[in-house]
Amino acid sequence: MATTPSTPSAGVAHNLMEQGWFWGDADRSTVSQALSDQPDGSFVVRNASQPGDFTLSVKYNNQVKLLRIAVKDGKCGFNTDQLTHDSVIKLIEFHRNISLNVFNDSLDVRLLYPVSVRRNSQNGKPLFKKGHLQQRLILNARNDTEWRERLELENLRAVHLAFERGAKLYDSAHQEMEKAETLYHALTQSIRDNEVKLEKLQTVLETESVVVNESAASLSHSEMLKNVFVNNKMFLEESIRRIQAELESSTEKKKTLSGILVEISTKKENWKARLYKLMELRGAVYDQIDPSLSHKMGSILDAGAELINSEPTKVTQLLVDMELKWTPAQFLMCGASKENAANALIHARYRIAQLDKAVGLKREPMDGIFLIRASASQSDKLVLSVLYGERVSHCLIEQNEEGWGFEHSNVYLTTIADFVRYYSHFSLETHADAIKTTLKMPAFDPVTKDTSRPLRNGPGQIFTPLPISTKYMEKALLSDDPTKPPESPEPRPDSWNSSSPDNRSTDSRLVRPTSFPETIPE
Repeated sequence: MATTPSTPSAGVAHNLMEQGWFWGDADRSTVSQALSDQPDGSFVVRNASQPGDFTLSVKYNNQVKLLRIAVKDGKCGFNTDQLTHDSVIKLIEFHRNISLNVFNDSLDVRLLYPVSVRRNSQNGKPLFKKGHLQQRLILNARNDTEWRERLELENLRAVHLAFERGAKLYDSAHQEMEKAETLYHALTQSIRDNEVKLEKLQTVLETESVVVNESAASLSHSEMLKNVFVNNKMFLEESIRRIQAELESSTEKKKTLSGILVEISTKKENWKARLYKLMELRGAVYDQIDPSLSHKMGSILDAGAELINSEPTKVTQLLVDMELKWTPAQFLMCGASKENAANALIHARYRIAQLDKAVGLKREPMDGIFLIRASASQSDKLVLSVLYGERVSHCLIEQNEEGWGFEHSNVYLTTIADFVRYYSHFSLETHADAIKTTLKMPAFDPVTKDTSRPLRNGPGQIFTPLPISTKYMEKALLSDDPTKPPESPEPRPDSWNSSSPDNRSTDSRLVRPTSFPETIPE
């Protein structure tokens, strides 16, 4: 199985895994590379080679300095003789405001800028390019075993990237919280300093007022000296007014910031809860995969953070809220035949119609049944085949550095699974006016562990034309241009009364049954 960072013990490492600046078992070269283009005061913490201890890496004078964080008897610190902190987090927070020169005279720097483990970049450019994820290759499986393995890995990719999106937004909220807390502490300190200054100036002003009064009554003081005393008093009064205004402004900002902190804290907790759910989902999929695929799983997991890090935040925020409705095995088809894809979609609609009939559900024939296959004519493209009304449309999907999207589109999603999730929420008519539906139902059933029979959507599987195909799909079956309506389509059949074409119900309301049969006819 792919390795994961070791989990520090409780006590000094309490909540350490939740900190964006904790890099777990990352090696020295990886950390140094990540800090190389960062400003002084940037830092990360990782596990040390000595079990139980940690290593702080901090950027100072254009160099990456390393400090060992020693742990003993529930305390930690930079010196085994001065273990004064209860946790690594408290140690780091202490040196966010206090320079490291209290420990090392040559390190006059504070820990100002935490570098997230997910910000693995070089000179601001992603180390991983999306073009390396040629997902089209999975559609070229040679046999059913290979096809099952590729589908498993593609499913892992989908859930892992969902987890990475949650982690990215959680890290973002955590960093936002850190910045807001830093500003809050700065405002608190400013208010405290101004209050002290104000108190001292008011004391001086009282003394200066006495001097001015005594000088005015004195006959021995010159007018010039009296003016000096008066001017000093006016300067003190102006200084007090300025500090009072600054104090009022800082107090108001602190009040506003308090409300912002509450909002950020709530957002952070929500992302944390969502992240845990996505982690559980990823773990469940990960545990079900054949261990023999571990070397391939590792590359998927390693690429995930870099891939999502380079994804625009607005895309991340959009996709993280979209449910993972289907596994890739339910919508990917191993093959490039247009006719076979169309027949597969009609088979799917027929199965749904039979299911509706068996449970007593009355509704119009299902629209938005879809699959994704390889393009027969263009080796670098995929095709979305979708059933809408009396027609199957085939739309080219291309990949660029932004991800996957319709040919000549301005919407590109990181993976094909993301493409499917996006258009399950947004109508396809944004691409072609004639396809007025979202992606509502994949053409295939979920994959089972039963390998005695090949998968219906696997290599070499053929879907024979059904009588229902020639009835109302004849003229539109292989339409390449989804913007052009089919010529004189036949009426749509009833999904609940296929035995008598002329006996059509006019009631399209859903009639939900009180019980379901144990078996559903094909």
